[in-house]
Amino acid sequence: MAAVAEGKGCSQVYLEDGVPPASPPTITQAPIGPTGPKMGTLSTKRAFSLNYALSLAKVLTGYLFASFMPTVKATFSIAKCCTIAAREEFSNNITPDEVGFYPWEVCSYNMDIEFDSSYVFPSVNRTMAWAMEHCRGIQLSSLQQWLVPLSTYISPYIGVLLLCPVGGIPEQKHEERKRKDILNTIMYVLLRPVPEYIRILGDPASAIFGAWHEVWSDTMTLARLTPEQPATLRDSALWTTALAGDIRYSEHIAWKPKVLQALHAQTGGGGVPSQEDQIISSVKGKGPISKSEPLLSNASELENINRAIDIVITARKGFVSGILIPVLLLLAVTAATFYDAYTMRGDKDTALALAYCTWYSWILILAMAGNCYASALSPTVAKNAFNRVLDFGKDPLSTPLSHRYVNGYMWQKWADSPHGSLDYQIAREELKLNKGFWLRFCIGQFFGFCGVAFSTSCAIAIAWTTPTTGLGCRSFNFLLYAVFSFITAYLHVLCAWLELGFPTKTRQTSSHWSAFNGTLIQRIPQYLYWLFTFATSMIMVVGTLLHMIGVFRTCWCEHINWTNSTVIELNNMTSQAVDNARRYWLSTAYVAFGTVWLACLTAMAFRRYIIQKMEARLEVRNAVEETEMEE
Repeated sequence: MAAVAEGKGCSQVYLEDGVPPASPPTITQAPIGPTGPKMGTLSTKRAFSLNYALSLAKVLTGYLFASFMPTVKATFSIAKCCTIAAREEFSNNITPDEVGFYPWEVCSYNMDIEFDSSYVFPSVNRTMAWAMEHCRGIQLSSLQQWLVPLSTYISPYIGVLLLCPVGGIPEQKHEERKRKDILNTIMYVLLRPVPEYIRILGDPASAIFGAWHEVWSDTMTLARLTPEQPATLRDSALWTTALAGDIRYSEHIAWKPKVLQALHAQTGGGGVPSQEDQIISSVKGKGPISKSEPLLSNASELENINRAIDIVITARKGFVSGILIPVLLLLAVTAATFYDAYTMRGDKDTALALAYCTWYSWILILAMAGNCYASALSPTVAKNAFNRVLDFGKDPLSTPLSHRYVNGYMWQKWADSPHGSLDYQIAREELKLNKGFWLRFCIGQFFGFCGVAFSTSCAIAIAWTTPTTGLGCRSFNFLLYAVFSFITAYLHVLCAWLELGFPTKTRQTSSHWSAFNGTLIQRIPQYLYWLFTFATSMIMVVGTLLHMIGVFRTCWCEHINWTNSTVIELNNMTSQAVDNARRYWLSTAYVAFGTVWLACLTAMAFRRYIIQKMEARLEVRNAVEETEMEE
């Protein structure tokens, strides 16, 4: 039998012979940290290591950054703050019989506002010192306050922005792609267009001017052509310039050797061909031909050019499904914002939503003009279409809208060259010394900035007149965006002028958006340009996020003066707000969108002329082919 021995607070079980079992061996735990005389030395080295220094620097940086930010309370409510101010005035100066309603009714605290009624609420004013003492905080947006702007105008504008053409970016070399294949694929597919959209948001003036110049250039180029007359090599070059002008021009672009040999054979082996010698009918009957082999070769090569042009014209993407329907849908959802502004006259949130909706309206001009020029194909499709007659180089890339002016000049020089080829380096040197070109560039940048400044100024006018009237956080955000856009527009002109001095080889193997080439003097404007471009885009993106989250919905954002004596308006739907809604808010928004849609209709009119020229060419070509088949 096993014997049980009880001790103090414990019991031990013995075996049958009464001998206690052997005790388990004692486990000695070694200390985790280092021991011995070197322990102090190691601790001292670790305290002064680089990792500890970096961690300490991060903590100090975060502390300094947080110390400069104002202390706020996320549970703050402007209506509650208004109620506190109204209660003080109610208890000190007004009796219930004189007022007729209580302080929470004055400020609609936890109450719904009846916008159908014509009643206006009394004004509740307090100084900034009082607000900083009693109302220090931000009012985070409710679900309705951030979801309605996101669905009514922010998301549609993002969709229209994504329809704007962007520049191409060269792929990495095969060796680099092989080393990090998966990471490269993810980064290239997801992040490839991001710098281009940052460029559009950060330098909108250059993008708008580039889009409008492309439309105007294609219109003027096609106006020089008459589809009914026999085609020449120069006419083919003009058609190619209009249809492939969005491809980045390089020294590799030239007619195929067969085309130049055929032209050389027709002109007798030397000299510059005259206009009369270049005139070659695109189609001929099978009757007698005076110049047998050279003329046949020439006609064959010219027919290949004509077929390539016809393919590009036929393969253009549809305008209605590509841009017109999304823009019309944006107009429909934007009408909801105008309806709210009309039915809720005097409401601050509705007025500020109208201001932001007006601020983004320049994107409509850019999207419409950026899809109305003649070229509407990717560089790969254009290269395959002109593969037999024109050499685009190894990897042709599309040109960003902001670079279309300089790129269009190079294409026009190539089309007007008498030999069908262009000395690339000489053309660049002549362009750099062309003062008239750069003067027109500066004027064009100013007109592009006017499109952004007009939309921004209308948004400033609405936000400025929203009580508290004056320069608030939102109107300052709009103003800052306009100032940075102006600086970025002319930094782009400087960078374009300096870029003409870069070596051709270095520029060709690099990307427009990621390369910083040239000497240090040439690189400094590039760094400044991309710094201002990124900062300008962040002003729009971060400003929109702060508005949606509710960071701007605070007392110290009502008026950027921050002196203790500044008087701010705490109530909503006051007589001043209703009066400003009738005089400024709706009328300014109507003028802004009316002007924007007038610009869009102008771009569509230019596009109608371009399409008419293309259709006339196809009709002539089809009529000639039918005549050939009948013969």
